[in-house]
Amino acid sequence: MANDNGLIDEFEKLQALKKEIELKEEELKSKIIELAQQKNTDLLFGTHKKCSVKGYTKVIYPEDKTAIISLMKQKGIYERFSMLNYMGLNSAIIKNEIDKEITDLTKQEKAFRLSLKDI
Repeated sequence: MANDNGLIDEFEKLQALKKEIELKEEELKSKIIELAQQKNTDLLFGTHKKCSVKGYTKVIYPEDKTAIISLMKQKGIYERFSMLNYMGLNSAIIKNEIDKEITDLTKQEKAFRLSLKDI
């Protein structure tokens, strides 16, 4: 097994560092929110930057969306709020399962995805 000029090892280190940074970022966000709430303010200041802390209402949908979709269809609002499933459509286009008229409006190009696995 050849070592590919250390590229894979460096990529692995960066992936681990990215996860570590994202975790640290989430911890800091929580502390900043907590501090803003304690100070009863929505604006905190650092040495070089200011940080705005704004609360908002987040809608959380049930994991099984069957009931909500069914109700939306009954109420006639499903079409208004439904979205195109690009991943499913992409797969069907690649497998030539979609009408040529629709496929002709798209183009295909080669792309790459990297993933790391333990060896």
